[in-house]
Amino acid sequence: MKKIRIRKTIANPIKTYETSASSYWFDDIDTDFSYKVDNKRHIDHTKLAAAQRAIGNFVNIVTGKQIPVHFQNNDESYTDGESVTIGSKIEEKNFDATVGLALHEGSHISLTNFNLLDSLQIGSRFHSHIAMRGGDPNMDMIQEDIMKVKDLFNWVEDRRIDYHIYTNAPGYRKYYDSMYEKYFNAKIVDKALKSNEKTDEDWDSYMFRIINLTNPNRRINALEVLPQVWNLIDLKNINRLKTSEDALNIAIEVYKIIRKQINDNQAKKQSTKDPGSSSRKNDSGNQKIKSSSNDKRRSDSTKPASTKPKDDELSQKEKERLEKQIEKQEDFVNGNTRKIGKLSKKDTQIVKSLKDSGTENNPVNTNMGAGPIYNVDCIVIKKMTHSVMCHMDTIFNSYDLKHNKTPSAYYGPGKGVMEGIILGKQLGKKLQLRNEEKSLKSTRLNAGKIDRRLISQLGFQNANVFHRIVTDRYKNFFIHISIDASGSMGGSRFRNAIKSAVAIAQAASMTTGIRVQISLRGTSDLNGNMEKTVTVYAYDSAVDKMSKIKSYFPFLRTYGCTPEGISFKSILPYIKAEAKGDESIFINYSDGCPSSVSGVAWTYNGIEFTKKIVNEMKELGINVLSYFIDGKTDGYASSYFKRMYGKNSEFIDTCNLTQISRSMNNKFLELSESI
Repeated sequence: MKKIRIRKTIANPIKTYETSASSYWFDDIDTDFSYKVDNKRHIDHTKLAAAQRAIGNFVNIVTGKQIPVHFQNNDESYTDGESVTIGSKIEEKNFDATVGLALHEGSHISLTNFNLLDSLQIGSRFHSHIAMRGGDPNMDMIQEDIMKVKDLFNWVEDRRIDYHIYTNAPGYRKYYDSMYEKYFNAKIVDKALKSNEKTDEDWDSYMFRIINLTNPNRRINALEVLPQVWNLIDLKNINRLKTSEDALNIAIEVYKIIRKQINDNQAKKQSTKDPGSSSRKNDSGNQKIKSSSNDKRRSDSTKPASTKPKDDELSQKEKERLEKQIEKQEDFVNGNTRKIGKLSKKDTQIVKSLKDSGTENNPVNTNMGAGPIYNVDCIVIKKMTHSVMCHMDTIFNSYDLKHNKTPSAYYGPGKGVMEGIILGKQLGKKLQLRNEEKSLKSTRLNAGKIDRRLISQLGFQNANVFHRIVTDRYKNFFIHISIDASGSMGGSRFRNAIKSAVAIAQAASMTTGIRVQISLRGTSDLNGNMEKTVTVYAYDSAVDKMSKIKSYFPFLRTYGCTPEGISFKSILPYIKAEAKGDESIFINYSDGCPSSVSGVAWTYNGIEFTKKIVNEMKELGINVLSYFIDGKTDGYASSYFKRMYGKNSEFIDTCNLTQISRSMNNKFLELSESI
């Protein structure tokens, strides 16, 4: 079968996969959701979380509704009429089928009337509907008979729903094809359909043949009344069924045909065995008909004479495989699919926390010139939540947070958080310039609003009794603060950077029209086998309160190396989008030059790459302020710093209230004058 490449470049290691529906976006999300360390497979939590979020988006797109898609640590997949639940373990080999399954379950929520199945007991509304359609003329149905009608309804409704999505969302057809291939077109099923297996005139045989009517290897004449069922269902015109009630009515008619055939066949066999009993009442209609796929079948002597070659018949092992496949099919029809596999409880919690936090993997090309693309994986955690901090111990002080301990100040900000809040309250008073408005009232005009004090002059032929008020105020600002959280920042440097950033956030909360985001950047292997750039959105004043800073910032810590420009590039699209037209200011805190990251191009130069991205920011209208955390103007590190950030680099004491307020106000005034 044709193979495709995950990344369309020869620069990075390449993995190949069979052609799939998701191949067009494999460049952005690699479906190899595991990696090997010391010959042991581990789950790549970030990729799996992104895949789960993508599957949820597919369901919302196809159905046009915001349908919740949940992933659990066991392997069951189903819908309860309001949400879709999928087994949490997804692998490359079943990825497309999983997407198809999620679409299938989601479309049921959109198009199926679940009220029909509120109760499946004798005397229920479902039973009454069956009786009204002639499905229980003698009112002698038992619970198992009702479940048979329900199974038939599920299958017919599946065909109705799948046809609707298949024709109205053609871009998703291959996902459905993959789902059908997995559950209905298995090789053992193909062989069984061609053979004389499942040709007894019993319920089990009829359900097997009906469930597989979508299989090209179906044999319509394998059972006596199967042609009638085929004509009644009329798959080629399944779109004639517009509602769930239509599907239920067809299911009832199919049930009536099969029930009559089975009862007549049993009566005929009874008459053959005991001719004298023909005058006795035949109560076979009241007998319980076995439907379990695990029941013993009638002996081969009761089967029709085989017209197939012996090689086409199933061996004992093949029959066992068939029974397992039938069980999967029946589970699918009943909405109790078990097909995905299990994740450990810990892995499930990590993946869920990353998915809920909006974590994304944004590849960044590190080749600074023309030629092959050298992408490196950049993890962006869009929302720092309690769950994320507890489960990602390589970038947070998870242990102290989970055990309610006082956080260590060795790699963390220590007292810097509270000191920053105090400093911010003082800074907020110095930034009150932001709240000032200048109003100019012009009166005695010939147009505008009437000045009531001049109305009396209208009697003296004075028509200039209007006034106009012009108010000047500052434009709204969007400030993104990016803090270098690499290992070299540990101690006083990290504490001072956090203190300054928190001070700005606190000051902004006391003014109007300023949105502040704080992110941290570093590198981590995330317990994997390759170092990646990791950027964490720790605070966003649009959705978070200062209480989040007080509660969680003490548990921040330094991690890894300095990705600098690579990190900036990975979040650049978000900055421009979230600014929403406001004046954008990007504030950087760092202590030195950027380091290399695993997988970068051989031509990569951290200093030049960062300079390139900073210039790209400026071209997009983002204003850059960069603070050298040590405040020293000499040395090779400061020289590199000036080269990367140019005139936007400042060597100020980030804990000095006067210097911070002067720097911020100067930037506000500069931007206001340019408006």
